[in-house]
Amino acid sequence: MSTGTRFSDLYECGIDVEDPNGYCTGRYFPVILGSVLNNGRYRIMHKLGWGGFATVWMARDNWRDSNVALKVINMENNAQEFKVLHHLQHSSVARDNADHPGRRSVVQLLDDFDLSVSHKCLVLPVMGMDLQTRMDAENGHRLRKKNAGSVARQVALGLDYLWKCGIAHGDLHSKNVLFTAPAIPGLSEDQIRSHFGQPVTGAVSRQDSQQCPASMPSYLVRPISIRGNDAEVKILDLGNAFFHDNPPTRLSNPWHVCAPESLYDQPLNKFVDMWSMGCLLFELITGRTFMDSFLANRIDMIRGLKGILGQPPLEWYNDLDDNVRITFDNTRIRNMGLVRYLQLNYNQDDSQLLDVDDEGEEILIEEYEKPSPEFTDTELMALAGILSRLLSYNPQARGTPDILLKDLSYLGSKLHFAK
Repeated sequence: MSTGTRFSDLYECGIDVEDPNGYCTGRYFPVILGSVLNNGRYRIMHKLGWGGFATVWMARDNWRDSNVALKVINMENNAQEFKVLHHLQHSSVARDNADHPGRRSVVQLLDDFDLSVSHKCLVLPVMGMDLQTRMDAENGHRLRKKNAGSVARQVALGLDYLWKCGIAHGDLHSKNVLFTAPAIPGLSEDQIRSHFGQPVTGAVSRQDSQQCPASMPSYLVRPISIRGNDAEVKILDLGNAFFHDNPPTRLSNPWHVCAPESLYDQPLNKFVDMWSMGCLLFELITGRTFMDSFLANRIDMIRGLKGILGQPPLEWYNDLDDNVRITFDNTRIRNMGLVRYLQLNYNQDDSQLLDVDDEGEEILIEEYEKPSPEFTDTELMALAGILSRLLSYNPQARGTPDILLKDLSYLGSKLHFAK
């Protein structure tokens, strides 16, 4: 068939959903509202979300009269997530750590089954909104001090549990930390319909106006939003997770949370997680990502880190490609230091953070209502001490989750943070 239209954008849908063209390439498995899966056990009721190679659905577990989340994954791209979740359920080391308090802070696999040769369904608890979305809804994009500390401690506990099981998360950030939704599993079907309404759908069409093939869903479904509670979170999305003794050569993280060793193409290990914890703690304290999420490329990130942390290790610098090193050397970078950077971001002092760009031209600063400060300068200095270890060029210097938990416990007693 030749239509003159590229296959990658042949199909479209008029609502905010996953790319319908992904159903042609096998990235997604077609799931239909009301369909019953796994020998009549799970009935699809609503859509919860989607990712690059997965869709997530709310389903009724007919055997247990409860509501669960079904994550339908492409095993060619998401096999690692299933492997890690299975390890956390069935391995001897996971059994040895079954009573670890951090187990509660990591999503647990409830069931799994195959949908096709290349697609598997992971049965998981229904969760609420992610941490980033929750923070974006708050004044100044940050949680209250007590809540932020509680989240930090729970995530550190969850990470400690993963490490005790020999697993590094590999992609820990505020979109992969979700609030729990403990009320959802026990709701009846009538209550689900009353609370969330009918699913919103959009028809799939071809740009050349020809009929869609039978393999393409006739419609796609807009996800619903579940707020969840305000107290408990879990770490999710283990698609980039790896075993400590078998680290990857590369990780597909968002640029603004990439560990520096990843940016500099240096060997990776489990300590990328501690960098991620530093970025997450910074975000919980300030309401802002450690590195600007609008920095959309590797060079910008490398330059930005130099302005906060100073010069990278010489061997890393020497390993840079010539064009990257030339750009790095020829760009004016204002060295601010981590403590000053933390203070300015906590106070959301954009006039000091963004007074000039790289060419020395003035930048327009948008005015907005800022949150009232809850930390004193002394308290910020204590937090900066923790961050200076976590956000280090040297991976081994970042410490471990159990060391971080001890620090957070101390702050809990002194600052009423992370109690």
